[in-house]
Amino acid sequence: METVTVQQTELKVLYQNMHQRTTAKLWGVLALFLFVSNMIERPLLALIIPILYFIYDVVMQRRRFQIVARHTSKKSADRLFRLHVGVGLFQYGALAALIVLTANRSSTVFLLGLCLFVIPFYWLCRRFLMYRSKQIDPTYISETEIQQG
Repeated sequence: METVTVQQTELKVLYQNMHQRTTAKLWGVLALFLFVSNMIERPLLALIIPILYFIYDVVMQRRRFQIVARHTSKKSADRLFRLHVGVGLFQYGALAALIVLTANRSSTVFLLGLCLFVIPFYWLCRRFLMYRSKQIDPTYISETEIQQG
């Protein structure tokens, strides 16, 4: 039980640092994404912003699972990292598909697709991720559990 508490404390510090750096910037990234996608003639170039955010997320997940590897096994931490990156690829792929499919349509169609398809898909992916992560590592601590302390 002591290992889980130490792991949870280390992960909480990592997430606090991440959130301090990204909470305000996340809204800026969203505004930049919408601005760029409306200003450029080829909306597909707007895919650059989600790709950059995905790369940042992969780096943060790598740090997270390095902490997990110190308290559990390297093998399960690697499996969890691959699972998280794989689910992230599906999530960002759904957003990219929406951008590609609505590139020549109005922004209302994009927002409708975002609300009806992408956001529910993200929610399902999160549920699957938590379920599968607990199967791989019974001591897995989700981001929500870490934030709740």
